[in-house]
Amino acid sequence: MDRTDLNAVEVTPTNGRHNCANLQDLKGHLQVSPQLICTIAFIFLLLAFGQLAAQQPLQLAPPQTPSTRLFAKPDQTIAFDFRLTEAEIRYTTDGSEPTAFSPVYANPLRSKGLKTVKAKSFKLGFEPSATATVQLVPLGEVRVDSAAIAPAPKKYVANGWKSLCDGVLGDDNFHANWLGFDEKSVELKLFFFRKRKVSRLDIGYLQHQGAWIFGPAEVQVFDGKGRLLASQVIADAVKEQVPAVGFIALPLPKGRYKALTIKLKGLPALPDWHPGKGATGWVFLDEVVVYQ
Repeated sequence: MDRTDLNAVEVTPTNGRHNCANLQDLKGHLQVSPQLICTIAFIFLLLAFGQLAAQQPLQLAPPQTPSTRLFAKPDQTIAFDFRLTEAEIRYTTDGSEPTAFSPVYANPLRSKGLKTVKAKSFKLGFEPSATATVQLVPLGEVRVDSAAIAPAPKKYVANGWKSLCDGVLGDDNFHANWLGFDEKSVELKLFFFRKRKVSRLDIGYLQHQGAWIFGPAEVQVFDGKGRLLASQVIADAVKEQVPAVGFIALPLPKGRYKALTIKLKGLPALPDWHPGKGATGWVFLDEVVVYQ
């Protein structure tokens, strides 16, 4: 047999047994270590991720804006910022989502007549950004001259009682411009310099259930003599909901008032579906807007 023939196998008998030493050595060389398997798998994952990244363009970050909630004051403007070469911001003012055909943002927008402004970042070769939304809140006609809070907030104190009427709205950052209460009930007293016509109160609140912050479960409004003017039970307060900021609107009997008392009740305890079930949650408040 030709020894150079790779298909030929030579077996030499020794004492009636086959000599398998060479085969055992070969088997040892063919064993693969767990470290090598992990390395190969990691390389394949990198290659797969690279192919996926090549197929899917990167998404741009949304435009930046100083605040997502503003009062529609006569001199109020809405500004956006996104700094990337050849990128542009496009916006809408009718509540629809911005597209590549929406107006290009160039200068701050005046708030007159606007309720909602939405903006996105766009650039050729990139996925458009998520939407940045700014809400414009109608300014109340009745000024609150002073207020009292009981019990006083301890950890999230913002600007004290002035946070209820300073014209600065809180957003989804609960560390700024919000009064936080880990109490089952809170009482706010609003005082006017003189008797004023009041037809409605809007009470600003924050909801961020992952941070144990729930909207009020019940709100009552009394006049200066303790007479009940309005009440509202918010049944949805106990339901699981996404983070949000908003107002509770309470129409009042038409009249003139020099003082109003607002009593807010939180949930008696966090609901069973919440990780902190049974504990006391937080109630976060900011602006109380008074309309005549």
